[in-house]
Amino acid sequence: MVEYSYYRLCFKADIIEPLNESDLFAVHTPKGTFQMTKADFYRVFRNVVISKSYSERGIYHYPTVPNKAKPFRR
Repeated sequence: MVEYSYYRLCFKADIIEPLNESDLFAVHTPKGTFQMTKADFYRVFRNVVISKSYSERGIYHYPTVPNKAKPFRR
């Protein structure tokens, strides 16, 4: 499992994209730790995957934690 910290829920392409579908990653934030597989990320956060921010700049972060992320909070 790979882990990283950020000041808000943030998805980093350079960390997530090399993972296999079943590999876990965790994002540590002040609002909690969010852990999921790459497959979960692609399924639940499809809007992030196809966003210009994630695909071109390699980063996407939320100003507040979206409801769909709450099941992944540990």
